[in-house]
Amino acid sequence: AAASASSPDDASSSSPTSFPDDASGDEVAVDRKLELAAIVAFAVPLLATNIVTPLLTMTDTAFVGRCAADTTIQLAALGVSTPLTDYTVTLAAFIPAGLTNIISNGEARGESSASLGAKTYGALLVSLALSLAVALVLNLCPETLLAMLNTPTAVMATATAYTKVRSIGMPAAYLTAAAYAVLVARKDTTSPLACVCLAAVVNVLGDYVAVAVYGGGSVGAAWATTAALYAGCVAILWTLKKKGYADHFPWGTLRWKEQLAPVMAFAGPITFLVFALLSIYTALILFANALGVTVSAAHRVAGNVFAVAVLCGDPLIQAGQAFMPKHLLPEAPSRRNARRMAGLLQSVGVAVGAFASVACGAFCLFGGGAFTHDAAVIGQLRDVTVPVCAAVFTNIVSKSMYGVTVAAKQLGFLAAITGVGLAFFAWALKWMNANLVGSALYFWMWWVVAGYYALAIVAIQLKSFGFPGVSEGMFSRKVGG
Repeated sequence: AAASASSPDDASSSSPTSFPDDASGDEVAVDRKLELAAIVAFAVPLLATNIVTPLLTMTDTAFVGRCAADTTIQLAALGVSTPLTDYTVTLAAFIPAGLTNIISNGEARGESSASLGAKTYGALLVSLALSLAVALVLNLCPETLLAMLNTPTAVMATATAYTKVRSIGMPAAYLTAAAYAVLVARKDTTSPLACVCLAAVVNVLGDYVAVAVYGGGSVGAAWATTAALYAGCVAILWTLKKKGYADHFPWGTLRWKEQLAPVMAFAGPITFLVFALLSIYTALILFANALGVTVSAAHRVAGNVFAVAVLCGDPLIQAGQAFMPKHLLPEAPSRRNARRMAGLLQSVGVAVGAFASVACGAFCLFGGGAFTHDAAVIGQLRDVTVPVCAAVFTNIVSKSMYGVTVAAKQLGFLAAITGVGLAFFAWALKWMNANLVGSALYFWMWWVVAGYYALAIVAIQLKSFGFPGVSEGMFSRKVGG
């Protein structure tokens, strides 16, 4: 990654920690050490935030797995209902992605507070409307949705009850995600961490009371998580108000061009990306459920471990959007600094991906007992350790490149490579369904997930940096070239 991000003349730098100026002499070179320090200072609180967030769900899993009377059924119920409550939040992923891009670019251009306030206000309105629609569907049609996931009959009642309770928390989850983006776009990553930690404390206390003390099982855990979501939502919205970001909200107005259109421009491409990921993760759940309760319960644990591990890459998405805009302004003499920053983020992605995959592997091998005492479930978890780790590594590296591509507003390109990746996944799915049986099917599904992200890495690498002697990348050209 580092080699791809630098050119031969970079080696002649007069400083070991900075790159030389562009030949034009008009561009101040990126200082690699200073930028790396800034990325770390930005990403560490964000990483902590992103790891604490899924602990709301993992805490549910741990309390239910160790305290519920019918552990296997309860874990299997969580395994099929969680996608309907956690993954549906990603249907609004275009809102935080769009807001981060809009605000970070606006700040780089010196856009007025009134203009940014109107766009933020519009994005929050979209979040609220979409969350209410999703909550209504989850509350009225849980059985239909769960049946589409091949939920076992023995699990259906528990999964339905869990989904209905969690649907109540959708507005809090959606508004929190949007408010989070407002702060992160301005490189404030400590305030979101404080709000998420508050929610985590509420969730742990709630799980202890509802599950361990009163034996509420998965439904009790759902109430604890819902309460935690609202606690975090109130905290982060209060933070926006305290910092003055709500001072320029045009309360009581509704205008498409000034308020809604900016964030809605991200809806199509980003929603397609989310659809592709949800399709892949849903396929994993379907195959796991079809292979019986043991594999379904094991996937509940494996899926949670994977979800937490890959969150280590999320700060790199936001870092790309927060740090790249100043290097992509029309007045920038060249794309050289953009190329260097992209290469630096990619190098960080490789390092973070290696660390997270090793940690994930250690947990799959030795940490299964934290979630269940069932030896068969623990054994199945260990069987998929290697492909899960590979999927973690490729996911994180691709995220370090994804944020840079979004910052460059290459949304059409991202949608295109996602379509190709989804076609590859569908073909692999068809082949495996015809040629594999039993737990081997589940094992190779994880390898296909890793392959999906590997294809994205190759495509974005070529798009960003080109291929020597064949083509130039988008960061290899002069501005306007």
